[in-house]
Amino acid sequence: MFIIFDLDDTLIDTSACITPVKLEKALHCMVEEGLELNNFDRALELLLRLDKKSESAKSALEEFIEINDFDPKFLPGALHEVYSSFSEETPVFPVEDAVEVLSILSYDHKMAIVSVGKMELQMWKLKKAGIDSSLFCKILVLEERNKKKSYEALIQELNLVPSDVIVCGDRIPIDLLPAKQLGCKTIHMKKGRGLHSIGGEREVDFTITGLSQISKVLADLSKNQSFN
Repeated sequence: MFIIFDLDDTLIDTSACITPVKLEKALHCMVEEGLELNNFDRALELLLRLDKKSESAKSALEEFIEINDFDPKFLPGALHEVYSSFSEETPVFPVEDAVEVLSILSYDHKMAIVSVGKMELQMWKLKKAGIDSSLFCKILVLEERNKKKSYEALIQELNLVPSDVIVCGDRIPIDLLPAKQLGCKTIHMKKGRGLHSIGGEREVDFTITGLSQISKVLADLSKNQSFN
């Protein structure tokens, strides 16, 4: 099988280790730009609470600004802090068992990463999380959220049959629906953003809560194919 992974909240525990740090820095950035807060700690608590149920940090920041009736002019600086800046001190950890599972999978399966973000930042996170980039035959980082074209290009470039391709990601509309439309198998990582991802059962073939569970999914798929 050919497995395409998302990166954030699929291989890297972004929502737990990176996003809270980034949002705190974003709030400091807004304050430095003139945003007046009565209580910084309470404001940060609200922002983090909103983020836990949002589809992205961007959505959380937008909602935070809207419900507090703050000037939208503070949003660009906050978004830059979240998505375009990074520090060597930022904690970056893989999801549980990721390093071991990916190493094992690489013996029998080809793998790729298709992620949304900035190439330099995503590659830095991958390295800092201790995930070996050489395990993947392709790593694509897109600045737009439309993954369908990238999935399609990979399938054509590598002469793959869509039904032999598995896409594993946390966000159903962004990661899995485009793959399902192409005829790929889909695995929903119900972690981080995936806990509140909106989508129907038709877009998801399998659901896992940890990467270690993917071996069973692959075994089930292999068994089903052998009977077809």
